[in-house]
Amino acid sequence: MMIRMLCIAALASLSATLAPLSASAAGASDSDAAALLAKHRAYAGWAAGDGAIKTLRETGEGRRDGKVTVTLAGLRKGAAFRSSIQEETGEFEIGFTGRVFWQSNENGFTIQTLGDPVKYLITELALENEELTALPGTIQRQATVGGVRTTVVRVIPGPGLPIDLYIDPQTGAYARYVIDPNGKYETSVDVLDFTDVGGGKRVISSWRYTGGKTVYTYTKIEANGEVTDAELHPPTQTASWTFGPPTETVPIEVTDTRIFVNAVVNGHPGRFVFDTGADGIAFTDSFARSVGAKRIGATEISGIGGGARANVYRVDTVALGSSTLHNVIIATGLDESLRDDEHYDGFVGFDLLAGAIVDVNLDEKTMRILDPAKVAPDHTQGLTAHVDLSTGQPRVPMTVAGHVPVLATLDSGNTFYVLFSNELIQRDHVGFFQDPSSALDRVQFFGVNGTESDPCGNLQSLELGPIVYRPVPACASESFSHNDVLLGFNFVKAFNYVFDYPDGEILMTPRK
Repeated sequence: MMIRMLCIAALASLSATLAPLSASAAGASDSDAAALLAKHRAYAGWAAGDGAIKTLRETGEGRRDGKVTVTLAGLRKGAAFRSSIQEETGEFEIGFTGRVFWQSNENGFTIQTLGDPVKYLITELALENEELTALPGTIQRQATVGGVRTTVVRVIPGPGLPIDLYIDPQTGAYARYVIDPNGKYETSVDVLDFTDVGGGKRVISSWRYTGGKTVYTYTKIEANGEVTDAELHPPTQTASWTFGPPTETVPIEVTDTRIFVNAVVNGHPGRFVFDTGADGIAFTDSFARSVGAKRIGATEISGIGGGARANVYRVDTVALGSSTLHNVIIATGLDESLRDDEHYDGFVGFDLLAGAIVDVNLDEKTMRILDPAKVAPDHTQGLTAHVDLSTGQPRVPMTVAGHVPVLATLDSGNTFYVLFSNELIQRDHVGFFQDPSSALDRVQFFGVNGTESDPCGNLQSLELGPIVYRPVPACASESFSHNDVLLGFNFVKAFNYVFDYPDGEILMTPRK
């Protein structure tokens, strides 16, 4: 089974089986599309429900520039699956048990979410289980992929997202597929090879994200072997909490641009930015070494300006008050000048929030770390936002100017206002007002491995349920695409929060 795009992994409780797939009323069938889908069905040699392939067990690797960068493993049993990507520093997994979609990170934190990511996975499962060829399709256009002239057929699984299938009319093979074309979750994958798993039954065995350099290949595929239900369940959590009393508060510092919290790491005090935009916990290298953290490898981190290498460490304890997170994998790669210029030692984000309920009260300048098995948020207060946590960041569906849907990341660690993709202007014609006489007409942003200079001004408005944010100080960032939006501290600081990541929710209450 292909390793799914990790930032799209959907984690939601569904019924015991996936809902039956049906064609969208808007996607009218035509004979040419049906003939091409039939050509692919003949090429694959099997289809969902025919009993030809009941299980798959797959192992392989990802190579970039001739070097193995990751190892892959996949299990499939009917609609249920488990996929993993193993890096030097940890394992990331996603799956569907037949009842629950789940995703876990290198610390073994397993999260669930609701909404469109579920639709993404339903479409990808339909692709991999050869369900799409039974649905009506519509011809979109002709396109050349890797020198092969293909015909693009769009299929819409009823509960899923649209998918464009680039079909070689000579063989019926897929050369490319694009899930959610022009949508929030658009993902383009070039299919490099199929493997015959026996009796002329073919499955996709090698692929590359379009424009990417890493080639993923399953080097061993076993069809119709034993796959147990236990193998499809999430892995054991490796990092764990011991919780203090629920009434205990930890002081936080709230400035005009950031939230700071003090924590004790391996017995050594440190000062950290509370950063919901961080997909884990990150220290400066010097702080990690000073607290006796154990280096376990290296990884790639990315952001504005590109990517950079970072060290990965394991720390024994991260304590906030008497609540302690044990056996935690953290990354470094932060600018060492942070310790001198802004006097903090790193960022705490997803791994602080993933296994706890965290109550952050900016009015009272306090934080509480609560046991999710014993405490539940009071949803009678404020707005409950259901969040997509598949990137390790809280993303919520919003609209721009009242009608253009976007996926907005709530980023308490970003000191600016709003960053968005220039496609909202060019494609969706969203009003963006710039003042050439303003010193903020262009702003230079410093990132992980470089800088970018972006045009800045005001978007018309942003809406989250009944919450309307206007005007919206914003910049069109080169690092964003499609309908991605980042909401910085100027928006975040307007609310108090209860972060309930175990249930995929955030309770937002307007501040006094």
